[in-house]
Amino acid sequence: MLNTENGLKWFLSLSIAAFVLAACQPAPQSNVVGYLLGKQLGTLENPNQAQPPGALEGRVLGPGAMPVSGATVVVAERTGTPHVARTDATGHYRIEGIPPDQVAPAAVAPGLAEAALQGLFGTPGLVTISAAQTTVAPDLTLAPYMPPPLPADLAAAVNLRQTAAYTATAPFPEGAAAQVKAFAFDYNGVTVDTLRLLLPLAAPAGVTYPLVLFVAPTAVDDWQDVTAAFAAQGYAVLALSPMAARGVDAEGQAQDVRVALALAQQDALGPGVGHNRPVAMGGSYSSAILARLLRFAGDELAGWVSVGGMSNAFTGAEAFYAGELEMPANFSLLVPAFGPPNLYPLIFLRYSPVFVAGELPPTLLIHTSADRVLPIDQAYQLETAARAAGVPVETYYYADVSHYLGIGENLTDAGREMFNKIVAFIERHSASEESQ
Repeated sequence: MLNTENGLKWFLSLSIAAFVLAACQPAPQSNVVGYLLGKQLGTLENPNQAQPPGALEGRVLGPGAMPVSGATVVVAERTGTPHVARTDATGHYRIEGIPPDQVAPAAVAPGLAEAALQGLFGTPGLVTISAAQTTVAPDLTLAPYMPPPLPADLAAAVNLRQTAAYTATAPFPEGAAAQVKAFAFDYNGVTVDTLRLLLPLAAPAGVTYPLVLFVAPTAVDDWQDVTAAFAAQGYAVLALSPMAARGVDAEGQAQDVRVALALAQQDALGPGVGHNRPVAMGGSYSSAILARLLRFAGDELAGWVSVGGMSNAFTGAEAFYAGELEMPANFSLLVPAFGPPNLYPLIFLRYSPVFVAGELPPTLLIHTSADRVLPIDQAYQLETAARAAGVPVETYYYADVSHYLGIGENLTDAGREMFNKIVAFIERHSASEESQ
């Protein structure tokens, strides 16, 4: 480990040189190294923060170079603080109050993919914000959002295989039990071995159950009490967790979920599911993965539940750099792994459903005011944006120490109420194939 300032500067210079030669966004590991070095050298903060702010204006265009009205344009400060504007009928935007620095504008619009301004060879397209001046950015072009097609014979294409079958129980509700099948498949260079299908314990043949899609924030089997509890209520529960091999690739994680859902709906995992429109559920990090899924498969979901979820990665990063978060040890460097928000805003935008709230299905937001991992302001922001877009929204805000829904020996009254509210939400927004 380098232990002098000169050594750190030398290492930082080499890191920057390697990045320039690679001409692409650094890997998460490189981003973390840059963060640790910047923290040591005191270079994380913008040195121009005290200067008069500047402004940025430009246009957002879509297919055929047509102006995009209602696009959201974001530029971020080094520590995540976002500055946001909407485009007018001509595709023009103007953002005021930006501290002088170099920033890369990014934008998103309904039906169009997120995009950031790019320079040569895929490097960030940086514009310089000057004190008390207006900078004009090059046009930012958005393409249609097109997820990759799935193969016709999906089960064979991804080498689907069952790896286990067993019975699971849960301490709540009393007597809760489910039958579990474990599966693995191969997709885009990664073996996804966290896929689980849970059905009620005494599931008769020929019955199709309402489907719950559960994306766990950590290892899927650590959440078996939760998934078994919901299966015992008369649901088919399709559960999986993020793959560490995907790192912070939200798009790749969401595509894994999309494949799993398609396999279940095609009866490749066995009977009991059918082509249902599920209610999806996730918490914390996995809520961001679900938000990506909603972008390209929103019509396939009947609703979604976000428990302690993230809605605006920019303000989440702002809280992290301000020292306001208490991140679990295994996620302590997650925000720095994304890279500097002012240079690489795209990954933050992809984790921010607040900017595309109009695309959401019926939504249930659950959050505790005691949350120090993702503060409850994340839920408030998404509730406000979704209601403004006309999306049906329900909320359960509570005062408790739990960041997640936990069912076990530490189950609280708030946890019981939370479970019942989720069940009621599923009942209202999901139905089996036979009853549709």
